[in-house]
Amino acid sequence: MARWPVLAVVFAAAAAAGGAFAQFDPEKVVRETPAVAERYPDPPVRYDTPAFREGRADFTTHAEVMAFAERLAAGTAHLKLSEAGTSQRGRPVPLLTLTAQGRIDPALPTVLVIGQQHGNEPAGGEAVLALAQLFAGPRSGLLDRVNLLLLPRANPDGAEAFVRTTPNGIDVNRDHLLLRTPEGQAIADVLARHRPQVVLDLHEFTVAGRWIEKFGALQKVDAQLQPATVGNLDPGLSAATRREFVERLHAAWATQGYSSDDYQTGSSDPKDRVVSMGGVQPDTGRNTAGLRPAVSLLVEVRGIGLGRAHLLRRVHAHVVAAASVIDTAAALGPRLLALVEQAGRDTAAQACQGELVIAARHSNTRRRIVLLDPRSGADLPLEVDWRAAEPLQVERTRPRPCGYLFDAAQAPAALERLHLLGARWQRVAVPGRWAVERYVVGAEASGQRQDSRGAIDDGGGPPVRLLQVRTEAADEPIGAGMVYVPLDQPLAGLIAAALEPDSQNSFAANHLLDLDMARLRRVMQRPPAQALGDPVKPSSINAGCTTTFP
Repeated sequence: MARWPVLAVVFAAAAAAGGAFAQFDPEKVVRETPAVAERYPDPPVRYDTPAFREGRADFTTHAEVMAFAERLAAGTAHLKLSEAGTSQRGRPVPLLTLTAQGRIDPALPTVLVIGQQHGNEPAGGEAVLALAQLFAGPRSGLLDRVNLLLLPRANPDGAEAFVRTTPNGIDVNRDHLLLRTPEGQAIADVLARHRPQVVLDLHEFTVAGRWIEKFGALQKVDAQLQPATVGNLDPGLSAATRREFVERLHAAWATQGYSSDDYQTGSSDPKDRVVSMGGVQPDTGRNTAGLRPAVSLLVEVRGIGLGRAHLLRRVHAHVVAAASVIDTAAALGPRLLALVEQAGRDTAAQACQGELVIAARHSNTRRRIVLLDPRSGADLPLEVDWRAAEPLQVERTRPRPCGYLFDAAQAPAALERLHLLGARWQRVAVPGRWAVERYVVGAEASGQRQDSRGAIDDGGGPPVRLLQVRTEAADEPIGAGMVYVPLDQPLAGLIAAALEPDSQNSFAANHLLDLDMARLRRVMQRPPAQALGDPVKPSSINAGCTTTFP
């Protein structure tokens, strides 16, 4: 790492979970020069959530999160506190539901705000508590036009230890398709049960670290934003997300004196000076929510490595963003409901026709970004190699099937995960011959899942199977009891991401489904209705973790 005499860049070491307070060392953080620090003044606002109490030197503990939420719920009929699930170390994952009448009104848009999937990014979690207080009190009148679901602490154990991942080493925000953690399953449960029209995911980005190593500079902007960017998104909903939400959100930040830009990140390799937008894989909360479908937005604020420096500014940036999104959803009202409903119908209507994106990557281009000189605090404009997430470069497509068949007795984990995601499926009731395509593996390698930052934190599990496959047509006898998962449903994009084997996030690649034993097949003609049993639709899902790596 480069040595900067006026900037100590040392990151907090993770302490053991379960202490009296969230573990972080205030002596081991980025030390800004006065010239840098003065560029980020506190906004003229006040919050009285736990982290802002007088004399506070650390962050909010999980016990304080629960006590704060309980007090809010006791003081108003607008807020209900429940548990979305339980963490790996037995902590509740709190869900705060804010409504006008004490229940979700299906005639109104529903907005889900998720905080602190990464335990060392506290501003998002604190902002969600502030939002709960705001909309349970001064702004509760807006609940006549919108339902709110708030997850202030989606990774309780990581937050208590002040580390990014869960105790089993898995990144929750790369677990929204495989669902190997109870935390990921809890979020999936909320999404499947409530089907929010808008999902907002709050994070913090690194200020120094790789930026000092590669460019001798600090990240400058207060906030960064990225909508869902993944193959098989509904184009109408994607366009509306940018038109109705993204532009308004950047404007809301500007009104409050915040600078903002597209989300930007990079690998941990100091020699790799390419800057990327966020990932294009169907594994993050942002992308999986977009495929449900929903308006889905990632908000990142300038924070990782700063300790408590500028905490009020960071939290307020998140509150401004969330308030803008909630206000927009309320203003759109029935139009938003209709927009998302139409996206789901259009997705379902594509079954048996057209092309399915199997793999896509960023587009390589050049772009100007503005960083910050770590000594003087002056702007430092740079032209960089840029990996854009819009437009995507499609690498591989395949004709879209009507659905998929597999033997669930040989792949129970795959069926469980589809159920947790909220997919509809049916059993084959009457044996018969079906027109199908089977997968033929041409080559196989092993490796790790990758994203824009490099290798994904995957908990030390077995290597991913990197498969090269082709399909071949067949007319096969299909026995009773096989599971049929149709694509004429809104979750078709998620189902395809899970079941098409030749991507790093598929169930086959991640050992949840063996192609031969499970007899995974693509169904190329609609099966007769009389051959199938009644559809199995997920209802309330127990979000307890059933399958995790040690």
